[in-house]
Amino acid sequence: QSPTMVAQQPFFITASRFFKLTNTLAIIILFTATIVDGFAPVVPTSRTRHSTITKTSLHAARKKIVSSPLLDEALAAYPYQFRPDNESSGTARTCSVAFNELARLYGDQEALAIVKIQPRSLRFSSDNFAPCLEFWTEQFGPEAAQAMVCRNPGLLGVRPSEAEQPAEASMALSYVVGVTRPLPKILAVGGLLAILTAGLR
Repeated sequence: QSPTMVAQQPFFITASRFFKLTNTLAIIILFTATIVDGFAPVVPTSRTRHSTITKTSLHAARKKIVSSPLLDEALAAYPYQFRPDNESSGTARTCSVAFNELARLYGDQEALAIVKIQPRSLRFSSDNFAPCLEFWTEQFGPEAAQAMVCRNPGLLGVRPSEAEQPAEASMALSYVVGVTRPLPKILAVGGLLAILTAGLR
């Protein structure tokens, strides 16, 4: 070994450990966002402005689209008030469209399970559901891709440009999310921290 190589070795080790630590922190942040809020930004809501939503507008939203037989149950499981009809997401119409698209891609029962796990999935852009699933299907096959999303519905918030990238980390994380979901959130995050930081010691 030359003196130059010996001198560079400590920096290489430090850089390697720094890279590993950075990846670990990124996964922790991603996982925490998943179990706390399913990758969805928290949008402040107002009871006053939601008061304009009526049963009539909800019924009209259901009539305009081809409905899943479980649409009513899915909307009943949605714990938030619907936004006014002139907004781009969270309205009775957009939530209905999102659920029916989920039902088309994943099946009625699976779509209902997704909503019960992550109600905010109905606020995600339904236009992204099919393209993202297509990219994941190319990587993992149809059944594995669908199962990944069902384990971690937060992935429904991913954009197609992001889903097009290699998704092995998303697949691995979906198993972690699926296993830790029944646990209290603090314990789930703590368990993940213990697993990931063990590799840095």
